[in-house]
Amino acid sequence: MSSCCSSQENVSKVCPVCGREGQIVKSITVKNLVIEEEVKRVEERDYYICFNPECEVVYFDNEGEIFNQQQIKVPIWYKKGADPKYICYCARVTEDEIIDAVTNGAKDIKSVMEMTGAMKEGKCLINNPTGKCCHQEVKKVIDKALESI
Repeated sequence: MSSCCSSQENVSKVCPVCGREGQIVKSITVKNLVIEEEVKRVEERDYYICFNPECEVVYFDNEGEIFNQQQIKVPIWYKKGADPKYICYCARVTEDEIIDAVTNGAKDIKSVMEMTGAMKEGKCLINNPTGKCCHQEVKKVIDKALESI
């Protein structure tokens, strides 16, 4: 972070429960993924996603709002106990399905896409908890699976 940023800005990006820095997420992502009873709490502002697998917090904002795992419609793939462990949320492709595709001959993103349907929907902003494309996560699973063959 540059020196022009105040310490208040640094604090606002830190999970209030575990203290880890979060990654920015748009409110449309949060609004689409929280359970119906919590949608009214989502304001039009930026949120942050907590990547600590042990922390119950999924989203938090600068105003003190927190959304934990029980308030999210889908299991968060990197959180402890996620089941199923979706990697591509748009097509609901799990880590196990990607590993199976690699075990059955897939060697790259294109072949995994063909075998699983991953990354074909393109609605990551509203379906993926990070609000971003799952390409990097799919690639990580492919690489991990290839190493174990």
